[in-house]
Amino acid sequence: MTRVLIVLAALLVTAAVALSAPDTGSDPWPAARSWRDERPAPAAQGGLEPGAPEQVAPFAAPAGKPVAIHTADLPANEASGLVASRRFPGVFYWLRDGGGATAQRPRAALWTIKLGPDAHALPVRRGENFPFAQVFAAPNGDWEDVVLDDDDNLWIGDIGANDCVSEQYLYRTLEPEPDTDDPFFVTAKWPVSFPDPAEGCRTRNAEAMLWLDGELYLFAKTAKSPVYRAVFPDERGAEVELEPVAEFDAAVNKISVSTVSTDRTRLTVAGHARYWVFAADPALRGDAYLKRALQGRPVHTGTFASRAGNASVEGGSYVPGTHDLLFVAENKEMFLLPDAPSAAVAR
Repeated sequence: MTRVLIVLAALLVTAAVALSAPDTGSDPWPAARSWRDERPAPAAQGGLEPGAPEQVAPFAAPAGKPVAIHTADLPANEASGLVASRRFPGVFYWLRDGGGATAQRPRAALWTIKLGPDAHALPVRRGENFPFAQVFAAPNGDWEDVVLDDDDNLWIGDIGANDCVSEQYLYRTLEPEPDTDDPFFVTAKWPVSFPDPAEGCRTRNAEAMLWLDGELYLFAKTAKSPVYRAVFPDERGAEVELEPVAEFDAAVNKISVSTVSTDRTRLTVAGHARYWVFAADPALRGDAYLKRALQGRPVHTGTFASRAGNASVEGGSYVPGTHDLLFVAENKEMFLLPDAPSAAVAR
């Protein structure tokens, strides 16, 4: 009997050690390590070759846990836009596109993420990691993107039109303190439609916007994803005109994300499953900046390694002051993409 008890005790100790040991193969982004330590090595050190596709690891964890952002799912599905705040370091706003809603998961609202120094999702309001605030006077027909202008106003693009005839609007809102219950107030609203729809359509579907050098740009979600500059009328509430600016090479289609790095040297666009990084000339402005970037070939590209196979990425933003990228997807997944290999961007 004594020998049996000794054997059982040994087995229990072995099992406890095994259960407590870290699973190094299951978590590519350990919470205790900064994401910047995970960047791929330059090609000279055995890393990715310039322009080589890169897989972005998906991050999932039990809902409601205050864990690293790489391992946290969003609290609501159909994320469709993301932008970084300038006034509040580490804060990002994201929104959902049109559809059903509940009091706990509204549609006419902006949701908040706060990114910590080691890519942890920090509490924003009363211990909540992903709180939301209502947006008044802006019904969500099909919100698709949110951008920040030069005066720190947030612009919501109700620009989805999958049926090619739906009404589309631009809403300008004031940014409240994210750690309060204050809502977002709409200060202006403009109708908008694309000037060159397909036959039988009133407008084009769009999912990406960009604020650049005092101008708002919209990308049509179609072949070559043409980009248009918004020309605002003198009369408040009159329809915004969209002036064609440029389009991508045929290899870049149906984008749902557009974002520019803080230093203006990179323009990144993404679709549901793939992203493209373009080198940009920071000395150029507005239309010229976009035309030059879009005329070149992507210096880096890759796909999102979604648990579901296709996460439907529709929101993304550069992390301010870095070349790291944060993306959100319709299936609640988040992707934190470290800086692309420097050799890829330098060539």
